[in-house]
This record gives sequence, C-alpha cells and structure tokens, in this order.
Amino acid sequence: MIPGFLHLHRSCSLAFALLASFPALAAKGYIEPVMVNIPGGEITLQSPILPPPPTSSSAQSSAVASSVAPPMTPPQAVSIKPFRIGKYEITVKEFGKFVAATDYPVPEQCRQMHSKNWFELAPGNWKNHTHSPGDYGPVTCVGWPAAEAYAQWLSKETGKHYRLPSEAEWEFAARARATTDFPWGNDPEQACRYANILDQSANAAVKRDYDGLEYSGRNKPLACDDRAGYASIVGSHQPNAFGVHDMIGNLNEFTADCFNPTFSEKNAHGRARTDGDCDQRVWRGGSWHWEPVEVSRRGGLAGNFIGALEGFRLVEELDAHHPCQQPNSQACKKLAKNPFAEELTNARRLRQKAHKS
Repeated sequence: MIPGFLHLHRSCSLAFALLASFPALAAKGYIEPVMVNIPGGEITLQSPILPPPPTSSSAQSSAVASSVAPPMTPPQAVSIKPFRIGKYEITVKEFGKFVAATDYPVPEQCRQMHSKNWFELAPGNWKNHTHSPGDYGPVTCVGWPAAEAYAQWLSKETGKHYRLPSEAEWEFAARARATTDFPWGNDPEQACRYANILDQSANAAVKRDYDGLEYSGRNKPLACDDRAGYASIVGSHQPNAFGVHDMIGNLNEFTADCFNPTFSEKNAHGRARTDGDCDQRVWRGGSWHWEPVEVSRRGGLAGNFIGALEGFRLVEELDAHHPCQQPNSQACKKLAKNPFAEELTNARRLRQKAHKS
C-alpha cells in the first residue's frame, strides 16, 4: 500500500461528512480562529543561548541537541499586556480560505519525510504532503512569510488585529503561570496526555511507512502512546491551565521575532524583537517528531525555510475598546461562540471513532 493512502482516504471522508454538517460555515469567505483570553502578567525569560541558525532554506533548525549543557541566557523580566491567542494552531481548512481568496503563491516543495533518509525536500504543499491529517490538522509546509501574509489578510477581512505572537507572549500563554519545565509539570512521561510528541505511535507509523525505519539515538520515543502517528487534529490533547491546546508538540510554531541568540531589555515590553537577524525567525514548542521540549526551549529557522514540522497560531491585540478588555463581560463571552469550535469538536469525535474501528 502507498504510505498514508488509507490515512488520506479517511481524512477525505471526514472532511465530506463535516462539510455537509456546516454548510453556512463552508460558504463563508474566512474562518475566524477560536480564541482564548490571556490575562496580563509578568514572566522571566531564560533559555539556552542559541547558535546562529543555518542560512539555507533547506537546513534544519539551530536548536540542536547536544550532550553538553549549553550556556544559559541571563534571566530577563518581561511585562505582558492582556491579549487573545488561538486556542489551536491554524488548520488546513482555515488557511485554505486565504489561498482561495488571494491566490497566494504557496510553496510547492516542502522538507518532509520522503524516504528512509528521513527529511528531504520533495514535492508537496500546504494541502498535499506526507503527514497531513486532513482539513482539521495544523497547516504546515507554508513558511514564515505565508503565516505573516495570512495574519494580515485575516485582519483586513475581519477588521481585527491578528498577528503572529511574540515569543514572550507565546511562552506566557504556553506556561499558563507554570514555572515547571512543561506546562503540566516536570515529568516528560506525562506528555502524551497534553502533547503530540515522539511516542510509540510515531515510531510505529515511521516503521510502517518507511520500510522498517525506527527512531534511535537522540530521538528516542517515549514509552507512552497518544495514538497520533504524525500531526494530529488540533485540540486532540488536553489543554493547559489557560485552556490553550498543543503549545508543546504537534508542530513547531512560528513567532514574529527576528532571531537573537539571547534575550535583552528589548524583550522587556513583551513585543516581538524587530532587531537582530530578521532573515531568521524564532520558533517555539516542538513537534510530533521530537521528544517533548521544555516550554523555554527556542530555535531559529531561515525565513524561507519550508518544512512539514512548522506551523503557527495567531494572537489578537486588544485595543482600548475591545470587549475582551473585560473578559467576563457578555460582549466578550459572545465572541467565544465560534461555530468552527463545534466543527473541530465533531472532527475529533469522528477521528476517535475511526481509531476504534
């Protein structure tokens, strides 16, 4: 059998079933992301000092595992203003609205698992690559510029201010006030409840689809099993204390920040760094291909890198008149009634039934 063929067939069946259930949403020109209100607060940023990321669009991230503990950045206190963040990573279906409306020139090659050589640059795009779980999985193979263009387009369509998160905002939302290595605590073996990471299902999927290939060495599968071989439908794992899903695992997530090897007072206001090397961008969170990465872990990628392990979510800025300046107000609660949330819930329910069959 062609690798992933049965998986693709089930994804298409799922999409058709849900399309019939939500005709009004399907006809809309855009899909607003499901958002979560994040209160303001303080956070201290500190992580390993990063080497400069590779400049090639085909190179891997600068966050490279090593047996030697890297030097740490000095701690940097940061103040965060209230904002809203996507409850989930942006999905294939949401991104598809953007492509249809703008005819955006999406990349047609993507660094993805293509053979026993692991990741290679091969034909593939946002809706057609080797690891997509369908319309309700996180969009990938798009690159940082497309993520930025999507945010600008959605802002124009809705009249709201959507953008990529700063890495300070990302970490604040991911931690949800936790001071531990992971949002759920310090035990990586608990990851399968909260994150789609390198576990027994991922190892089994790679072995099945790539002629017995197995993870080994620094990429060692956890003993747990979240039943997701590759990327999963967004929201398939438990959320953090703020109610946000998949901040660790599933896909590495782009931030708005230009690459800097350390933090500084320029991070203190919580906004994205626009100094440094802006041909490189910072990612956060890790992916299904890796063991769970600590919430403070960061990496850099060339801005023109197109890979199957990178995606994004959006934040919405709160201006002085935004109803969610008062998150308990009826006007803000009304914004939480997003029909796409119900569609995603049904998608996860159908996928769970498919797993059991």
